[in-house]
Amino acid sequence: MKKTDMSYLDYLRSFPTVRADNSHKEEIAGVIESRSVFDSHYLSIYDKEPLYIERLLLTHVVDIYQLQIHFEYISGNSGQTRAFAYKRINGEASGIFLDEVLDLSLIDVFLTVWAAAYCPAQINICRKNFIYLIKDVLVNRERFSKKRTMIIQDVNMPDIAVEQALDLYWAAWIFMVGHELFHLKNQETLTTREEEFKADCFGFQVLLRLIAEQKAGTIPKEIASFYEEVYLAPCMLMEIFRIMDIYRNIPVEYGSDNNHPSPEERFQAIIDLYDTEVPDDMDTENGNAFLGTFLDVTEQLVTH
Repeated sequence: MKKTDMSYLDYLRSFPTVRADNSHKEEIAGVIESRSVFDSHYLSIYDKEPLYIERLLLTHVVDIYQLQIHFEYISGNSGQTRAFAYKRINGEASGIFLDEVLDLSLIDVFLTVWAAAYCPAQINICRKNFIYLIKDVLVNRERFSKKRTMIIQDVNMPDIAVEQALDLYWAAWIFMVGHELFHLKNQETLTTREEEFKADCFGFQVLLRLIAEQKAGTIPKEIASFYEEVYLAPCMLMEIFRIMDIYRNIPVEYGSDNNHPSPEERFQAIIDLYDTEVPDDMDTENGNAFLGTFLDVTEQLVTH
């Protein structure tokens, strides 16, 4: 499924990778040349396969878990800021759908937070961009402004900050997709709350499995973006959802009804998995510091 043109954000996915569009090639080439974290090799690949890395990742996860399920992955504009799994009958395909507004915005949210962390003198620019992304794009579903520049063009971020932000994005992405994979494979009879918590646990397990593979040097090089420092990206995702709820006033998708756990509950449940799921030999110091930085900076960005 071809993704709609939604400005620069469509190109800034990296292991390192980028996306390409004929109308933006010169502009994007400039971004690539100025940033060592992007690899122009992937431009031609994404011309032919817009979801190249996503499908590589999904195939790898299905293989390592030996999941006996057949599904499609789609990213498009659903009108709702969410990801969901759907099961079909009579031989039709099951699938995972990730709303592209959420998907693309998350890239810029992580970039914006890390820009503020590395370049505190530019906090006002970062705050404006962060509120725009959360309130106008994610909550109110306004289209990205094509005249608006990326935060990495507004703020002189060091390459390491860009790389770390994109790694956090991919960790959050695989957690979301792992969560939806659980819904597809689950055969248990569970309450909605039970299933949501178990889906989060599976998504976290998938992320930790990829981190362990990268540490062991066994992960395919095209998807080698899972460093130990990103292991708490799912908690960062829950914090983004919590801030979205603030701007909604009345929570909707991730809200506080009795059937669906709130972002705060999901955040704490992921933290509670530390003792049972995180390997003893995993270096968690940087990951813990990353989460602390993310929470501190987002608090600054939403405080006027």
